[in-house]
Amino acid sequence: MYARLLIESLRRGTRRKLLAVTAVALGTLGATALGEVMLASGDRLASELASYGANLELVPGPGQATLAVARLPLVRRIFWRNNIAAMAPLYPLRLGLAVDQRGEAGTAAAAPVIAEVVGTWFHYPLESDWRTGLPATRPTLRVAGRWPRDEPATPAGGGEVLAPAEAALGRRLAARLHLGIGGHLRASLGARSVPLAVTGIVTSGGEEDDQAFVPLAAVGGLAGQPGRFLRAEIFAQTNPESRNVRDPRSMTPREYETWYCTAYPSSVAFQLHQALPEAEARVVYGVTAATAAVLGKLRGVLLALAVVALVGAAVGVTAAMTATVLERRLEAGLMVAIGAARRRVVLFFLLEAALLGGLGGLLGGGLGLVGGRLLGAGALGVQVPWKPVLVPFAVLLGLIVAVLASAPPVSRALGRYPAALLKRATA
Repeated sequence: MYARLLIESLRRGTRRKLLAVTAVALGTLGATALGEVMLASGDRLASELASYGANLELVPGPGQATLAVARLPLVRRIFWRNNIAAMAPLYPLRLGLAVDQRGEAGTAAAAPVIAEVVGTWFHYPLESDWRTGLPATRPTLRVAGRWPRDEPATPAGGGEVLAPAEAALGRRLAARLHLGIGGHLRASLGARSVPLAVTGIVTSGGEEDDQAFVPLAAVGGLAGQPGRFLRAEIFAQTNPESRNVRDPRSMTPREYETWYCTAYPSSVAFQLHQALPEAEARVVYGVTAATAAVLGKLRGVLLALAVVALVGAAVGVTAAMTATVLERRLEAGLMVAIGAARRRVVLFFLLEAALLGGLGGLLGGGLGLVGGRLLGAGALGVQVPWKPVLVPFAVLLGLIVAVLASAPPVSRALGRYPAALLKRATA
């Protein structure tokens, strides 16, 4: 009987019910579209911000001066190993650089220039299917020509002169040396020296313009520490995280499990320290904090817009239900007069509103998926993937909005005695 009354009620007054469904559909359409864009743009923006530099670094721990290159493969053994996108060990060393006019071992023709030479990887095969190096951890560096090859520097000529290697010079350093691509120079430290062939000119706008970049083995050989490095840059795909991170030792077991199994920069750094206890893993907050702040603001703006859309929908539903209840006062009064409990009458109208809200949410959710793709591509330049999982949430959201918006007018209109309802309805 109750279901029959509900079906008959839905068949009547279609104009006002269509208004309520439309209001909910428009509200959930906006919320779904913005939610879809928020999910897609958050991933895109996090990726774009992360491309400005590595977000983690390894440095020697207490009692350590350098770290062993042979230990670096352990970085790819941690729980979040697939999130480690790039890595580059660094060995910066101030060396004397002199132009070699003949391009071969011999006496330099000019006084040496003291500059910082950074030994690193460029396209190093750390694993059979994984190559990494500085160009991947610092993708903003621009190089004219090409990066040096990762060739080991082996002793030659009695061990004091190393085998020739390649180098990329910073823009300002190249200008000081009056060298371009194809030029030759010699890097020396004490009795050791290595001939270098210039393969590229690096431009960054920062300190890299005054540096030279050579294979790690070449600098390690000059320093007398082959197979060692001073620090390593690591680029990991992580979730945004603020600087205020709790000490894992103060977490409950449940909190620790959630934190450890989430790709936060701090949790990845913690696992790196577990893999290499002789090293200290640090989070580079200049990148991670900026990512978290920008994503937080973006999500706040999109959430505010979604709330505004839902409030507009609630106003439309309230107006439609108020008119519906006023129009059906006689029916409500008769139901109460013949013995129906007021709460059952109120529930009857709220159930009707819930069905209208669910229908509007389904319609708005489906249109919102299309609207989100159009909004992302047109306004933000983001390729928004389909998120069908948002449709059930849109239906639930429409149902909640419709019920909450209908409750005040229905309760207020039916909060009278049956005689008062009938008198006002027949007046």
